[in-house]
Amino acid sequence: MDSLPADNTTDNGCYDGNRRSISQPDQPASIQRTRNVQTLEDEEYDTSRPQRGIAIILNHENFELMSKREGTCRDRDSAVAVLTDMQFDVRVYNDLARDELLSVLFLLACEDHSKCDCLLVMVMTHGDEDVLYAYDGPYSVDKLWESFMGNACPTLLGKPKLFFVQACRGSTFDKGVKLGCHDLDTDHFSSHKYVIPTTADLLVMYSSYKGHVSWRSPRGGSWFIQALCVELETNWKRMELLQLLTAVSRRVAYDYQSNVPNMGRMDAMKQMPSIVSMLTKLVYFPLKMESQYENV
Repeated sequence: MDSLPADNTTDNGCYDGNRRSISQPDQPASIQRTRNVQTLEDEEYDTSRPQRGIAIILNHENFELMSKREGTCRDRDSAVAVLTDMQFDVRVYNDLARDELLSVLFLLACEDHSKCDCLLVMVMTHGDEDVLYAYDGPYSVDKLWESFMGNACPTLLGKPKLFFVQACRGSTFDKGVKLGCHDLDTDHFSSHKYVIPTTADLLVMYSSYKGHVSWRSPRGGSWFIQALCVELETNWKRMELLQLLTAVSRRVAYDYQSNVPNMGRMDAMKQMPSIVSMLTKLVYFPLKMESQYENV
C-alpha cells in the first residue's frame, strides 16, 4: 500500500476484455454470423460514427470564498492528455462562475452530436452532499446532466453520456477495515424496444461514496482522477468501460491511504469511489481510423 505525502487534503469546502460473440454451432454458419452481429448491436453501443465525441473538463482551482484546490492542475493536464489520446474533442474550462458553468452545459447540449459516439464530462471541484461548487457558489450536482437527459439533447439519444466527479460528497472520513491475507484470493418485449427511459444511457462515477470526503494531494493530484487517468491510458483500447472503472475503484481502494500525521483524525484514511450506471449496453472505445477522424 502506498502512502501519499503528508500534505493530503480533501475536496470538501469545510476541509481544506476482450469481447466474445455468442456462437451457436448447431446452426449454419451464415445464420451464426447474422445472429452474432445482431448480438453485438443489442449489447454494445454503436461506435461506427466518425467522431468519438466531446469531452469537457470543468476544473476549479480558485474560488471566491473557499480554499484553493492545489494539485488540480495536475489532474486537469493528466485528463487532457489521456482523453486527447482517446480521440475526444477535449475542451477545458477553468474556474467558471456558476452561471458560466451552467451556460457551458446548456450550449453543449444544444450542439449537434450526430457524428459523435458519446459525451464525457469531468468535474474537479469542492463539493458536499449533492452539491458542487463553482467559483462563486454552489449548484446541484444534477445540473451536470439535466441538459442531456431524455429529449433535452436529441442528438445524444441512445448514446452513452459519461460523467466523472472529483469532489467531496460530505465530511465523513473512511477509516477502512483490515482485510486478512486469506481473503484476498479468494423476457423483454419488442414493442417497447425503442421507447427508453429519460435517464437511460447515463453513467456517473463519483470519487467517493455518498457522505464521504474525497482526497487530493497538492503535489500529486487527486487519488481518483490520477487512478482514472492511469487505467484509461493503459486499457481504453481493450477493456469495456465498467470493467475499466472497476479497476479504478480497486486502485483507489487498495493503493491509497492518507498521510496526515499532524492531524490524527485525518490520518490513515481510505476512499471508495462510487459508480451509478444507467447504461443499457457495453461501452467500448475502438480506435478510429486517423484519416476518418481528422477529415470530419
